[in-house]
Amino acid sequence: MQVKARISSIRRRRAMFSVLLFGLGCALVIQALGWAQTSNFALVKSLAHGTPRIDRYHWETRDESYYRGHYYSVKAPGLAFLSLPLYQVLHATGMESVSHKAAKTARRHGAGRWVQGSVPLTLYGSDPVRAVRVRQTIEDETVMVWVLGLLAAVFPAMLLLWMVRSLAERLEPGFGTLAALTLGIGTLVLPFATVYFSHVLAAALGFGAFGLLWKEREAPQRLALVAAAGFLSGFAVTTEYPLAIVGVILGIYAVARADSVKRGLVYTAGFAAGVAPLLVYNLWAFGSIAHFSYENAISMQGFSGHDVLGLNDGGFFGITRPSPIVALKLLLSAKGLLTLSPVLALGAVRAVLMYRGGRRAEALVIGGVGLAFLAYNSGYYLPFGGGSPGPRFLIPALPFLALPLAIMYRRLAAVTVALAVPSALLTIAAATTLPLIGNDDIGAWTHLVRAGVFEHTVVSVLGGDDSWGAIIPVFAALAGSVVFAVKASPRMSLSGGTTRAAAVVACWAAVAIAGAWALSGDEAQSGRALVLILGVAVASLVTILAAILSEQRPWARGWLGRAEPQRELSS
Repeated sequence: MQVKARISSIRRRRAMFSVLLFGLGCALVIQALGWAQTSNFALVKSLAHGTPRIDRYHWETRDESYYRGHYYSVKAPGLAFLSLPLYQVLHATGMESVSHKAAKTARRHGAGRWVQGSVPLTLYGSDPVRAVRVRQTIEDETVMVWVLGLLAAVFPAMLLLWMVRSLAERLEPGFGTLAALTLGIGTLVLPFATVYFSHVLAAALGFGAFGLLWKEREAPQRLALVAAAGFLSGFAVTTEYPLAIVGVILGIYAVARADSVKRGLVYTAGFAAGVAPLLVYNLWAFGSIAHFSYENAISMQGFSGHDVLGLNDGGFFGITRPSPIVALKLLLSAKGLLTLSPVLALGAVRAVLMYRGGRRAEALVIGGVGLAFLAYNSGYYLPFGGGSPGPRFLIPALPFLALPLAIMYRRLAAVTVALAVPSALLTIAAATTLPLIGNDDIGAWTHLVRAGVFEHTVVSVLGGDDSWGAIIPVFAALAGSVVFAVKASPRMSLSGGTTRAAAVVACWAAVAIAGAWALSGDEAQSGRALVLILGVAVASLVTILAAILSEQRPWARGWLGRAEPQRELSS
């Protein structure tokens, strides 16, 4: 018993180091700002002035709405609420000046993408003076927003990984850390942990509610946990409106136990408390709790800044009937979820087998969240969310799909590792080169890597450029997180699954290339995507081969420990 406790303690410490190094890798990256970040930041600055109106900052973003003569951020206010106290501290200590000097230093030393692209004058009322001034302001704010992102994006990402690890350990003891880190560096969680968006925070809140309910179901009834889960679900909606989907599904999960009426009332009360800040904000900003910021969204700024409204007016806030073709694109196009993160397909398969194995309620939650988000996203008029490395609106479903990977690492180790490698390579390339890509040309990531041009890092603001020297610390931190995740897990033997792993990778590459070719509107873009997909497929096979060869070395056996026997997938 003492030996088992000691092993568990060692693995827990190694898991903690893995998550900390993951967070460090994310924290070192300082992304250039896009419309979503500046919209969130405009709301934070306005709240600091005691108003929900972003009138004085509205030229800094296109993610805005116009209502009764005033401008508002289209974003849900939860991220801004969380960021406001830190912003006030930063503002009081003169962080704006530090941010300005950091941007100036980085630009002087060749870090050249603080302002993305050229200055499109049509976005600023065709006023060139205003255009240059606003772009300069955005550039000067980059480091300020990065600091806010440490609290609002990096920390929630680390917390999300730890929660996934904790729940995954319940499914397959010892392999939770690998499942969690696969979510972290093998999915869209990685690039969006480095930008000031609300997706990762909302995902952490929604998944945290699931974790509380799961814990509560495995012990005598504790209504306090049900209420807390309801609150997290509600505040997830305050942070990102579509998390209402998770709230409903978890509500059903919460009441699927004895005393369902009492549990339902407690969950609803907690949910109402979590949503209350949003309703108060709506009343304050728009005069009605039922008026949301997505209404009256600006479609074209024009000369006035609000020439054409109604960007999200079609259907229900831009959501109409789900489209099977769009769903296919969300999964299999060049930026599709399973093209970029094929390892998630194993999570979906395992969720089905979880249902057959007795974890029916949890399997239904995982499947329900995944399918519901895919259906909602396939009905949205802008399914990929504009400039994005992938279908970012699906991010809240990713931790649910990653959870069963702990079982797959135990039972299909070679196949899981083989699909985790391309997943990690693609998302790391996206996060460190150009995550907010505006088209399907994921081959641009390869071009930027070959050219040695990466996103800004802490090295950039200290006087470096955006080349290899600046990004190597990021790669080192992420590599360290992988090492500790492996050391936190029982040893996996890959030797028995080589042929199966090679076949699965080949099938993924063929489907991904076909999807990129058929679902992309540009042959040149799909051609560049083909080269990238083939490259990471080869890297995956080389990694598997190297791992198998290392298993034959005495030093590797001593370092990794004894291999765990694999079980049948159907068990």
